[in-house]
Amino acid sequence: MAKTLFLHIGHYKTGTTALQVFMVNNPQFLARNGLVYASAQQHLSKHSALAFSLYKAAGATSLMHGYKRPETPQQMWAGLFNELRQSRQPNMVVSSEEFMRLGTFPKAAEMLREIVAEAPDIDIRVIAYLRPADSHLRSWYNQLVKMGIKTPEYNDAVAGFIEPVHYDYALALKPWIDIFGAESIILRPYEERSRDDDSLYQDFLSIFGTSLPERGVKLPLLDPNPRMDDRMVEMARMMQNAGVPREVVKWTIARSQKFHEDETAGVPPADAADFQRVRQQVLEGLEPLADLPGNSIDLTAFRDRLPDTEDPAAVEGWRMAGLLLNELHFLRQRMIKENADITERLRTLEQALGLGDRPPE
Repeated sequence: MAKTLFLHIGHYKTGTTALQVFMVNNPQFLARNGLVYASAQQHLSKHSALAFSLYKAAGATSLMHGYKRPETPQQMWAGLFNELRQSRQPNMVVSSEEFMRLGTFPKAAEMLREIVAEAPDIDIRVIAYLRPADSHLRSWYNQLVKMGIKTPEYNDAVAGFIEPVHYDYALALKPWIDIFGAESIILRPYEERSRDDDSLYQDFLSIFGTSLPERGVKLPLLDPNPRMDDRMVEMARMMQNAGVPREVVKWTIARSQKFHEDETAGVPPADAADFQRVRQQVLEGLEPLADLPGNSIDLTAFRDRLPDTEDPAAVEGWRMAGLLLNELHFLRQRMIKENADITERLRTLEQALGLGDRPPE
């Protein structure tokens, strides 16, 4: 039986985790469609060890997330190939967004080329999802901060901290094209709306000639890798860079999130159309004034000064000021309570020691 290995290489922030969880949760559905999700080197629903082993052997030290396993890349990949050969299914899927960093490590790419040359009986195809670079970079920056990685501000991060494979897609795909050939690369677009109506799962399954059934599969109830609220990113980043303990950062972000939710509760967000309606109503409200005999107002000047939306930066600035005032009030109330508790405990201790009514010396 001919065997095909599909390497789903990401990209980061393109719903990869959701697809991985889907495949782990639905082995019977996959089997009915001639697919198996590899168990070799699978951890937390993904196969990142296969990528990390290559990077470690190539001398990588950053973004390795504590990876220290002793197996060689040759050992790991050989185990994967053997699992596919012994499988009852003709097709196997392996998935990790960490594969997308291969373009950063030429030595790792050469190792992979040598490894797959030892498995000529297996056809290998590569699946990659890409999203527009502006959206991708914002999302990846968010993810770096969310992971607690010390990250410079966005402009500096893009210019010199974030690996180029996050915006140079030719660089990211080059080793995969060089090793497996252009005809083996399957590219798919990813947009924010790709997660709506299960369209990402539908698109992914279409690669294998199948579709998502109306029932009989288990879908994640929640986003398995939710994005940090963008309003919280800079606060979290600055706290982390200042060395604030991670638990304190989490606690502060949770309180900040609650503050923002309370601040906007019950108020639908205004958009450009809302203000256009207001401006139009202003103009219509000025028209009858021109016919008033006692009018000395320059209506032209009024028409030139229509209301406009607040600068988003100013809105966020005032909201941040409100958050800080809220935190100061919370800390003050907590301090007052703790001082009262300490005072009461001291008074109880003095009474127990018979010092409560002792005259001063």
